[in-house]
Amino acid sequence: MTTSANVVEYTIEKNNESVGRFRKHMMCTLPDYADLLKYQPLNEHTITPWGYDEEEEEWEGKTKNLEKFLREMRPYNKKIKEYFENE
Repeated sequence: MTTSANVVEYTIEKNNESVGRFRKHMMCTLPDYADLLKYQPLNEHTITPWGYDEEEEEWEGKTKNLEKFLREMRPYNKKIKEYFENE
């Protein structure tokens, strides 16, 4: 059985305005974090994770620069790695 604790929601912002959302189920490969590359230029966007824990209490993580967030994923994601190598 899956719970909402297995899902991380992300809010994408530019100039403190929401411009998109991304949802990742931790037990699935898709959607791919490389889908976030569409928010260009990356360094002008931020990403904030949030979701619900096992008790259905909402939590929110720290906001990061989207480019920095994706660069940290480089070793684990082939598409993101190729994007930054070809930059």
